[in-house]
Amino acid sequence: MSTTPNIGLNLAQRLDRASGQLAGGHVDWLAALRRGARARFDEIGVPGVRDEDWKYTNIAPALRDLPGPVLADEVVFDSARVGMMVAALPGLDGQSPAIVFVDGHFVPGLSRLQALARGVSVSSLRELLGRDPGRLQGRLGKFLPPTAHGLIALNSAFLDDGAVVEISEGIVCERPMHLVFVSTRRNEAFVSQPRNVIVAGGGSSALVVEHYIGEEGARALTNTVSEIELGRGAAFGHVRLQREPQSAFHVARLQVEQGEGSSFSSHAFGLGAALSRTEVAVTLSGENAECTLHGLYAVHGKQHVDHHTMVDHAAPRTRSNQLYKGVLDDDSRGVFTGRVLVRPMAQQIKAVQTNPVLLLGDGAMAETRPQLEIYADDVACNHGASIGRISEEAMFYLRSRGIEPREARRLMVYGFAAEVVESLVPEALRESIGALIGTHVGTLRAGERVA
Repeated sequence: MSTTPNIGLNLAQRLDRASGQLAGGHVDWLAALRRGARARFDEIGVPGVRDEDWKYTNIAPALRDLPGPVLADEVVFDSARVGMMVAALPGLDGQSPAIVFVDGHFVPGLSRLQALARGVSVSSLRELLGRDPGRLQGRLGKFLPPTAHGLIALNSAFLDDGAVVEISEGIVCERPMHLVFVSTRRNEAFVSQPRNVIVAGGGSSALVVEHYIGEEGARALTNTVSEIELGRGAAFGHVRLQREPQSAFHVARLQVEQGEGSSFSSHAFGLGAALSRTEVAVTLSGENAECTLHGLYAVHGKQHVDHHTMVDHAAPRTRSNQLYKGVLDDDSRGVFTGRVLVRPMAQQIKAVQTNPVLLLGDGAMAETRPQLEIYADDVACNHGASIGRISEEAMFYLRSRGIEPREARRLMVYGFAAEVVESLVPEALRESIGALIGTHVGTLRAGERVA
């Protein structure tokens, strides 16, 4: 249901300006996909708070300035400044491959694709649709549910650029691949809609890191979709680092389809933006597939962060483990909705879901909704959630050993958050993201107010 009667129509009309310049305009199957998505958006509009899945997250503020598209020939930025931002990203060393997009468009000069392993291809979606669109036919939108909300339909209706990662069967990637999305400060609010497609062949092993960052003051709405398909026995790791400025808004969907015996490990970090929502939807469609979903959201001020997970156990002997932790300071708000579905034929299932939240600010609020929907009888499923504050006893213990109050609180908060980071591999990535999280939680304002 639309947030207001005209907001979806007005947004779509702004985006229509880009229609004539979208990638692959000459491709019939792509035009049909876009038309179907636009019809879907015209039918349902943008989601509103009367939609059960969005009842705690009001997207209207992100659309208030009616953000418009940025065309490819309108991308103008300070390459030195953006280059420094990219170079400072955690885990991105001089040897790691990276593909960089600025305001939704591929920038070859900032990308580094020479270090790719044999059997691995990383391309710009726009470039690939112009050169060899048949490689994406049947893949774009293949696993996105037709009932998905309007912002996903909007992404499909106006998809133009993003990263395409293809990993051949049996290939083992030694280094992470980085997908970097930068929003710049422009005169007007704008919308960026990256569309990423990742295909990991059977028996392959790889790690992809998605970074979302921006210049201070960037008034961007990032509406991104990543589709991941894992072949039989593939082992795939995925990391999302959302650190956009508090002038920005962020909506993301990660759609994953797992084949037999595959494993998927996800780490989602929500630290930035005025309002953000990250959806992770995984379908375990092959026997003995397993997924691990870890997340950490740590926000302050009046930031609003929403994580929504859906794990569909569609085959027997599949396993899932979810751990999402929240740290909320000042008047911030955190939302977690986690759903596990076990289908009737999916016996011998194991599923665990946990959502502990730490409240630091007096005005901070948490909403947590773990959900189990089970239609089989041979299962082991459990879920839990907790909301609390820093233990006064633990604080007393640290202070009695000469640790200053601010440092004691920082240690407590980092210790709470560190569990999500500790499962990251490789070690270099774990250390760099751990340092980032340590710095971030150390600047939360409740820690500065301790007497």
